[in-house]
Amino acid sequence: MAGEIFVEIQRVGNALRVAAIDGATAEEVVFQVPAKTPRADIDVLARAKLAWKLKREAVNKKRPDPGSGRRGIEV
Repeated sequence: MAGEIFVEIQRVGNALRVAAIDGATAEEVVFQVPAKTPRADIDVLARAKLAWKLKREAVNKKRPDPGSGRRGIEV
């Protein structure tokens, strides 16, 4: 994932609440870090978490739908 990400940082007490959104897919991750965490570390963590989420979503889409276990057509 080398695309653009949007990062919003809000201070909450002694922590920072970070929301990161992938520009291409609009997937979002939210996490907290200590208030003294350098911005570069926050950006690296945001990219890693977004990459993990996108990979997880791709794996879940490949799995067949187990359905309800009942026969017939669901409406």
